[in-house]
Parts: sequence; structure tokens; C-alpha cells
Amino acid sequence: MASLLPTINLPVPILLHALGLSALGTYLTFTRTPTTLGIATTGLGLSYLFTSYVPIEENQFLHASVPVRIILAALALARLPTAPKAERKSLTILILYDFLGGLMVGYNLGQYNGRLPGY
Repeated sequence: MASLLPTINLPVPILLHALGLSALGTYLTFTRTPTTLGIATTGLGLSYLFTSYVPIEENQFLHASVPVRIILAALALARLPTAPKAERKSLTILILYDFLGGLMVGYNLGQYNGRLPGY
């Protein structure tokens, strides 16, 4: 019989990130923010968790998240100069969180190109 709690093969910071995204997304789903934002955030966190049974060396989702997070930080940085003053603080936090998060995951994986080793 399969275990209800499979092995989780994620570095601790990524596991905390995934759990945090899932919890934040669930919270946002039931608050005044757009429901779709909460559902999308929950989906992202659950994607990390549901692919965590795969060994890190074979987890394409984890590897692909490195350049995606860096690109998203660059996109937010491009928006920053024209953003309304009310959005700038949240954009700055997003830029730092995604950029540093992408660098940290890439460092843990040993590469930043989003590909599995050997490809």
C-alpha cells in the first residue's frame, strides 16, 4: 500500500516556499483580493509539493523554476519605473523575493539554465 505522505525531495528553503505559497494562496482565495490570484498562487505552491517525490536531480519543474523566477523578477523590474506609487513597495518585494529565490535554487542545483543535468 502506498504511503499517504511520500518522500519529499526538496531543499528546506524550497519546501518552506511551497508551503508558504499554498497557505498564502488559500488565504487569498477567501479574501477581498481577486479569487483568481489566490487560486493561481495555491496552484504554484501545490505544483512544487506534488512534484517533490521526484529526486532533485530529475525534477524538471524545480530546475525550470530557476530561470522563470529570474525572468519574472526582471519583468517586475521593467514595470517598476512606470508603476503607480502604491504598487512600488509590493513590486520591490516581488523583485527581491523572486530574484534571490531563483539565485538560491540555482545555487542549490548547481545550474541556472533550467535544464536537468545531462541535457
